[in-house]
Amino acid sequence: EEFKLEPEDIPLDIVYEDDDVIVVNKKAGMVVHPAHGNLTGTLVNALAFHLGDKSQFDKQDTRPGLVHRIDKNTSGLLVVAKNERAKVHLANQFFEHTVNRRYHALVWGDLEEPIGTIVGNISRSPKDRMVMCVYPPDSGIGKSAITHYRVLERFGCS
Repeated sequence: EEFKLEPEDIPLDIVYEDDDVIVVNKKAGMVVHPAHGNLTGTLVNALAFHLGDKSQFDKQDTRPGLVHRIDKNTSGLLVVAKNERAKVHLANQFFEHTVNRRYHALVWGDLEEPIGTIVGNISRSPKDRMVMCVYPPDSGIGKSAITHYRVLERFGCS
């Protein structure tokens, strides 16, 4: 099926913008890029409208300027390149892991240790493609992930 990116006048929470990048605070519930089942109402549709003819990317690219993403139900900052030079530079930083990402999360259950590190590989669940799973680091499945955590507050845990 042929895809045509439709710019949509969807409000964006822009935290920073210059000639090369735009940093957007994505709200929870918004899909980042168009895909089967979500061809409209995405962050990319909103960016296409906001950038208009200012972006140097192919208007039919479903991921113009994106070098990372966050899940639909996650809110947070996304850095988007506005030209190919910036995209290559940002993509390299994410590939080389020279970018530090920080998340605040609500966790169901209780982590025994107040500070720790989780090491594993992340890939899709073999039972449900829509769910991600953590596999042992030496499993050869998925992408390596290292998460350092610190408990900020405990709710209802004794």
